[in-house]
Amino acid sequence: MASSLNETIDKIKAEIGSHVLIIKSNPSWAEVEKLYRALGTIEELAEAPHTSLVELFGIDDGAGAGGKFVRVKDGEFYGLEPLDAAKRFLKRKGEAANLTAIIEALKTGGVKADEDTLRLSLSRSTWDVAKVGEDLYGLLEFYPHIKRGAKGKKATAAVSEAATPVGPTPVALEAIDDDEKPTGT
Repeated sequence: MASSLNETIDKIKAEIGSHVLIIKSNPSWAEVEKLYRALGTIEELAEAPHTSLVELFGIDDGAGAGGKFVRVKDGEFYGLEPLDAAKRFLKRKGEAANLTAIIEALKTGGVKADEDTLRLSLSRSTWDVAKVGEDLYGLLEFYPHIKRGAKGKKATAAVSEAATPVGPTPVALEAIDDDEKPTGT
């Protein structure tokens, strides 16, 4: 069975190769290659992760479980706390990811993360992270309709009441007749 699968793989690769030759014969391809090399050089200088052609062409290779594939370089997150590394991964991914994918990315990036501890950290990081499903996390910035930290009506009313003085209201002495002003004795 493995040999028949290998034959199928070779046939598909050959078919893709013939299509690639057609694409490369287009004058636009030379410009894509030039820009891609420039991008790679700039990313290297910026110590930014390398952008793959898979990402640029928007090809879903299945690595993101139907979502955007993000290639993590070996050691990319070295020295970071697991929660910070997870947030960086989610930022690059640009969409929610399941806990298994996050842990795999962290592992590749050089961070050891305990599944239960990271799950708890992500769930508690409510200012930055939204739990959007069972073991599915995204950055809050991906969900602009979700508001966190804004004062609600009750909190605003409580603040207003706290600012209102309690007890007798002070009266200006100028409004009192001279006969009624305290003498200080």
